[in-house]
Amino acid sequence: MLLSFLATLLVMSPTPTDTTVTISTVKRDLTGDGVPEVLSLTGTGPTIDSLNVTFTIKSSGRTLYSTTWIQKRADFGGPRRLSDIEFRARLKEYASEFFEDSRFMSPAGFVSWLRESARFHIPLIPDVISHQLTPPDSSRARMIWDQMQTAGITVFQFSLGGDNVTVIGWSATDQRFYGLLECC
Repeated sequence: MLLSFLATLLVMSPTPTDTTVTISTVKRDLTGDGVPEVLSLTGTGPTIDSLNVTFTIKSSGRTLYSTTWIQKRADFGGPRRLSDIEFRARLKEYASEFFEDSRFMSPAGFVSWLRESARFHIPLIPDVISHQLTPPDSSRARMIWDQMQTAGITVFQFSLGGDNVTVIGWSATDQRFYGLLECC
């Protein structure tokens, strides 16, 4: 009897449904192969108030890069709670800033940007790549960075929020994106 009561409760309990929001999608060739990749920001969560935002880069249906973070309505409104319309407008602004043209750079443009804003990070780029290799390998990391600089790729700079800055670049040899900057 208890078992049938629990089974009835389980069937009658509402299943939480996720909210899914496609925040933005753009196409840009980051790999230097002449075929634009699809870059997308998608939010999922129990409500729009707290979304797991996923940034994904896909090429020919294959995921090349993905990272996820939490974005809350409160992150945009400060002490005042934003209405649904205001929050969706802020998400649209966020997406516009996230995929701003200035965030897409050649490797030389990236180095020039660093020269103006964080010049001490330029010689650290191979070290940042090396930390992502197993085992870490500074000479291989230097080779990867040298190849990126001559391959015609586009590096992409973005922020997950706050002062955090992430810059990624494609390695054709390793068929993957590497972080190029550990900053802020």
